[in-house]
Amino acid sequence: MTDPPQPELAGRWRTAREPGGVIHLDAAGCALASRATVDACREYLAAESRVGGYVAEIRHSEPLARARTDLARLLGPGLTADDVTFHHSASTAFAALVEAWPLPSGGRIGVVRSEFGSNAMALAARAARDGIELVDLPVDGDGHIDLDALDRVGVTGLNLDLVTFPHIASQRGIIQPAAEVAARAAAAGVPVVLDVAQSLGQVLTTGLGAAAYVGTSRKWLCGPRGVGILAVEPRIVERLIPSSPNLYTATWDGHGLPVPLGGIARMGIGESAAAARIGLAVAVGELLDAGPEAVTTRIAALGRLARRRLDGVAGWQVREPLEEATGIVTLVPPDGVDPHAVRDRLFTDAGILTSAFPTSRAPRDMTGPLLRASPHVYTDVSEIDALADALGSHTRPG
Repeated sequence: MTDPPQPELAGRWRTAREPGGVIHLDAAGCALASRATVDACREYLAAESRVGGYVAEIRHSEPLARARTDLARLLGPGLTADDVTFHHSASTAFAALVEAWPLPSGGRIGVVRSEFGSNAMALAARAARDGIELVDLPVDGDGHIDLDALDRVGVTGLNLDLVTFPHIASQRGIIQPAAEVAARAAAAGVPVVLDVAQSLGQVLTTGLGAAAYVGTSRKWLCGPRGVGILAVEPRIVERLIPSSPNLYTATWDGHGLPVPLGGIARMGIGESAAAARIGLAVAVGELLDAGPEAVTTRIAALGRLARRRLDGVAGWQVREPLEEATGIVTLVPPDGVDPHAVRDRLFTDAGILTSAFPTSRAPRDMTGPLLRASPHVYTDVSEIDALADALGSHTRPG
């Protein structure tokens, strides 16, 4: 296998990270952070030990503000640092957003069957509570939203109040035509909430035209765990009514009732691990310094190489189109083979880190458990070859 584009960038990213004892093919789960990212977290915690957490956070306000500015740049145009806040995870950000979104009783939300399980639960809970109907958007055989079918019925014809879907699903490495769907929805006056947890840092996310975005630090951005990202357009945010106000997100009116703060502050959280946010600031800066186009080009090339190399090995079948421009490679096991057991054997016996997940990950999209490999910029082609060889020797029933 020939090396994909940007080999020098790959070398720099490998050098910037601690040498590991495993072959890391799990960027879609939790990517490898750079030494600089880890050092920033460590230095911040040292500051907390000297002056306490609140003073340390005030003294580090500049990198925290820079992180919001950089994230707005990745999700813009039309967003600024004032439109971005942090959460505990993409899932908690999504749940908070769904709870706060103004929807009429009997309203309708356009969704896809490949929605991530946690998000699907949040949607189902809101639907059951408020009599809201979840309406499936038309998709093709690979799970992409079918724009021709959508045009035939029309967003207006579906009578939707909101549309939401993952830009890239965690259990099916396909890119949804987000910009095209958002444009059609906007023409019908319907806002779009876009989950970019698996796309932010993996594919280009500017100019998608959603009204709100949720994402995470730990995946393709290579930041620390424990930081979710929430961005909402100014024209939308003042309409959001959080279901659980607190002293960080609301104030008291003159009658003893909570009133949400103005702007994105109403959608934030209080206590948090500030060190992880500091690390995210460094990680996002590294992505921008490297050039998002260079990063996404290499990831897409690695994904294509991995699919071609892995499809058919020991009976495993790649689920998405082989030429899809993502680094997520999902594999359907041969009959009688448990992906979780294979994942464990790959790690224990061959030192290869992958993911496996049950149908609860996306119960309306998955018919059985899957194995997932997800290379990042720092992945060497030889590591994909190693996975292919190990799959051949570690695939067995049970």
